[in-house]
Amino acid sequence: MNKKFQIACLLALALSLRLYHLHSPIIGVHSWRQADTAAMARNFHENGYRFLYPQIDWGGDSEGYVETEFPAYPFAVALFYGIFGVSEAYGRLLSVIWSLIAIYFLYRLVRKQVNENVAIWSAVFFSILPLNVYYSRTFMPESALVMSSILGVYFFSNWLSTEKAGYFALSALFVALACLLKITALVLGLPLLYLAWLKFGWRFAGHKSLWLYGLLVLAPVFLWYYHAHQLFLQYGLTFRIWEYGTDKWGNWQLLLTPGFWDKIIFRTLAERFLTWAGFPIFLVGLFLRRQTRGEKLFDYWLAALVIFLLIVAKGNYVHEYYQLPFMIPASVFMGKVYGRHFSLAALKGAKSLVLAVCLMGILLLAAHRYHSYMKKEDPQSSDTYQLASEVKRSTLDHARIIAVDLGNPTLLYLCHRKGWQAYPNELDEQFLRERIERGAQFVVGNHRDFESETDRSKLRSLLSDPQQVLFDDGRSFIVRLSE
Repeated sequence: MNKKFQIACLLALALSLRLYHLHSPIIGVHSWRQADTAAMARNFHENGYRFLYPQIDWGGDSEGYVETEFPAYPFAVALFYGIFGVSEAYGRLLSVIWSLIAIYFLYRLVRKQVNENVAIWSAVFFSILPLNVYYSRTFMPESALVMSSILGVYFFSNWLSTEKAGYFALSALFVALACLLKITALVLGLPLLYLAWLKFGWRFAGHKSLWLYGLLVLAPVFLWYYHAHQLFLQYGLTFRIWEYGTDKWGNWQLLLTPGFWDKIIFRTLAERFLTWAGFPIFLVGLFLRRQTRGEKLFDYWLAALVIFLLIVAKGNYVHEYYQLPFMIPASVFMGKVYGRHFSLAALKGAKSLVLAVCLMGILLLAAHRYHSYMKKEDPQSSDTYQLASEVKRSTLDHARIIAVDLGNPTLLYLCHRKGWQAYPNELDEQFLRERIERGAQFVVGNHRDFESETDRSKLRSLLSDPQQVLFDDGRSFIVRLSE
């Protein structure tokens, strides 16, 4: 079969998988990250497209300007809103488009560094692995991050081969964009340095062009994150990018716990990302003999991501989507196994038969995982979605609310209100009085989040005055705050 036709069919399959439930509301798996991103997009659209001032919904009575990564993705979505109107489908569609670009250029990169068969199979696995599919249609910048990483390395490889300035500029642009979207993408420096070493040997350190490349990448990264930190210093709102040892990164003691490695290696990478049927294929590919020096690029890429895992231990432990970039080299290692050892014409052979069984297992387990994730995007089964609908019916558009949401911004986003986030244990008289003085008018939340007896006592106190209770169905509540 013609290789161009094969990759076209693969892209069509990848597109069809990712278009499923494109109009889903922001609920379900990791709605937390999606809600914040979607809020920034909507706020750009509603408040004047001020790119340097991304806004979230949980800023209370402030403007909501927040220290965050480079907001290129929500801003791009906001531009679609300006033309077509607000719909989460545009954000999902952009993610889908970027994932298709990533698949195609991963194919081209692997074809250049390894061979055609391995490239096709690498693209196949990258297209069908379940969490790759799921997160490449979510309202998050992860799809753009993966695309930028692949394009950055691909164009860098082309520049080294041709010395054309256009490839140099494109590589620097996309690597810089990847680092702006997630500063941890700086680990891409390792595979890039390996490619430079293949071209120049140890003389690479003296090449002025590489120093210029580093400057083009690092300068915008430094400027943005410096600006973002000034927003935090002025407005006090942040996604905790720099909180060493207390939030996402620098938690070295976590690396010494068996539970960390069990969750990362087995419960996340092996079970969810690669599926149990794909994990042994990845391990086999990891130990296959390297046939070209260019093939080792993906060894260095994997090593770079292991460094990222060690540095950002807690972020990886809490958020499975942090491991999404691992699927780039992982798909290649799986692709090497099938590209070299699988043939439909030789299914009677033991090796091809085992690989065929594993492939069927991957497809079945991937379908099951994807279906289980998509079920959680059903609005009818979401208490948060139902409560948000009631808040919109029961309160004015500009009402300020206290959302008892365990720090999850989904409720605020869905009900299209600004306000404060709170945990049940915070709802004492002083906390409520301070928020009332700053304009809070309602407290809203779900009963299930009040777990301890102390928390349930506070909920009973909130619901004790029938005249102030706008809504309470035993699952969710809306309470008007007294002046």
